[in-house]
Amino acid sequence: MIRCIVFSGTTEGRTISDALSAHRMKHIVCVAGNYGEEMMSKDPYREVHVGRMDADAMKEFFKISGTGKDTLIIDATHPYASEVTANIKSACNDAKLEYVRVIRSGDESVAAGYPKYANAADCAKALNKTDSNILLTTGSKELGVYCENVSKEVLERTYVRVLPSIESLELCEKAGIEKTHIIAMHGPFSKDMNAALIRQYSIKHLVTKESGGAGGFEEKIMAAREEGITAHIIERPSKEEGVSMEAALSMIVECETPAMTVTIAGIGMGSAGCETLDVSLAIKDADVIFGASRLIDGIDKTGKYSLYLAKDIIPVLESEKPLHPVILYSGDSGFYSGAQKMITALKEWDPDVCIKVLPGISSISYMSAKLGLSYDDAVLFSLHGKDSDEDLAKLGDAVRYNHKVVALLSGGKDIAKIAGRMKSLCIDGKITAGAGLSYEDESVITMTPDEALSYDKTGITTAFIYNASPDKKPLINIVKDSDMIRGDIPMTKECIRHESIIRLGLCDGDVMYDIGGGTGSVSIEAASLSRNLKVYSFERKPEAVALIKENIEKTGLYNVEVIEGDAPDTFEGLPVPDRVFIGGSDGKLSGIIKNLSDRKKGIRYVINAVSLETFEEVKKLMEEYEVSDDEIVQISVTGVRKAGDHHLMSAQNPVWIFSFTL
Repeated sequence: MIRCIVFSGTTEGRTISDALSAHRMKHIVCVAGNYGEEMMSKDPYREVHVGRMDADAMKEFFKISGTGKDTLIIDATHPYASEVTANIKSACNDAKLEYVRVIRSGDESVAAGYPKYANAADCAKALNKTDSNILLTTGSKELGVYCENVSKEVLERTYVRVLPSIESLELCEKAGIEKTHIIAMHGPFSKDMNAALIRQYSIKHLVTKESGGAGGFEEKIMAAREEGITAHIIERPSKEEGVSMEAALSMIVECETPAMTVTIAGIGMGSAGCETLDVSLAIKDADVIFGASRLIDGIDKTGKYSLYLAKDIIPVLESEKPLHPVILYSGDSGFYSGAQKMITALKEWDPDVCIKVLPGISSISYMSAKLGLSYDDAVLFSLHGKDSDEDLAKLGDAVRYNHKVVALLSGGKDIAKIAGRMKSLCIDGKITAGAGLSYEDESVITMTPDEALSYDKTGITTAFIYNASPDKKPLINIVKDSDMIRGDIPMTKECIRHESIIRLGLCDGDVMYDIGGGTGSVSIEAASLSRNLKVYSFERKPEAVALIKENIEKTGLYNVEVIEGDAPDTFEGLPVPDRVFIGGSDGKLSGIIKNLSDRKKGIRYVINAVSLETFEEVKKLMEEYEVSDDEIVQISVTGVRKAGDHHLMSAQNPVWIFSFTL
């Protein structure tokens, strides 16, 4: 049996229906047209009936809908829909069903001093005696009455605000309203929005119904007062008796407007002793629990799901509509946790969703206490779920330049990788590995890098890594020509390379293209400035591609990625760059610049030219495009080489360095 039928058409009707769905109560919502249906989201507990009905049609509808003596009919139609309300009352009387009229709350005294009218016709006639522009906010259904009672001159200076539905626009067209005078928008409208429309269309007279708080009546009146214009008010057909939206809802559910509260909680290391009291209480009160299997297996709840990704959890929230779901994460919700991604996804799903976040005890704070050490002077790092060469290189840098690094790891295998990295960097230090923290099989072992190479504990591991003598981090990284594997491939020489990279103005986190990579010397030196810089080195010659990969392996700068092929054909699918160095373009310079400038503005370019032909081509391109921050310098480098007992000057070819932003 259907316990409730809601006749909607107002904000109150939608709110009541949403609240019934939140309580998992099947109900029917009746709306007049397709627009009303579109405003109702798909819901397993809500059936939407579309179409206008008279009293006889309503009685038949009640009969086929499975109503009974306990069914409640809620009339949440518009305060001015008096004919519809009369039909609902009549049908309920004949069917002997309980009828409740929802009336809008609102303080009509805010409109004191403004003219009031018994109906739309009287208001329209009064407007014939005015001048200046009129804003009609009474909806499309009153347009016919309005047009019948105003002069053609008044109609020409009337602007109407209606719902953005086909039906409303057709009524405007039928009434003869100019298209430029139709404002099709969906509310609610704030005072500032109303005021903005008043100013934009030079309105001096605003027409509104006495529609109460949910109808935006007060916001219209306040805007009219603020802008110093006249508000013309059409009074309600009669002072209705009824109940508030909250009171109507409380007749069938225990609370007024229930809302889902999602709790995201850090459950700690895993053992019951590491679970905070707040988290324990949240789990106890939850009607559904989400989390990885190892976190929820020991929880005695019927409603639990071994899910931890937003894309899997949100569909369950939509279908089940739990009031108190809890999503569990290991450790602390604010420390290398999936909690932040979950919060972002939930807010995208429902901007108004209520989210509560509870912290937990992280493995790092637990292990720090276990060792009697502080970690406020440590670099915090996570390799958990990340085991690329680039990630390991970043951790290697952190260990190289700091006394203490604390790392979250995916398993014991990462300990051996860290040990190998420390040995390759000749770091004198120790590794303390903690596995199974807080469980009965907990293991905490301190090892030298040599000993750690054979570490074989499984499961999630935490490591304290000590460096007895950390290196001082250079303020400027300089890659020498002798640091590079050369082969027979041309290379941008050291001094030219330094000057070119300086002019790129690289920032932490930038994406850089090195076009015509050669040996990869520019890519390598740029990448050495920050592990957070992503460099794409474009090279078409297979032997040069192989050489760049060798130099990446030698330097351990895995934030360089080699792209084999001709630019700009190979740009597709890659992130758009912030900085571009062009050392060689194989005659495709113009195409490269056009491709990149079409994709993004504000890219910083540095182009090296050795030949006069390239010089002229770059100069012409700079004149063709609207470049800024441009500079052209020529650099001539002369070295000294030893020949027997003598030292001879050895000049390199002069190079033009062009730099500009486009």
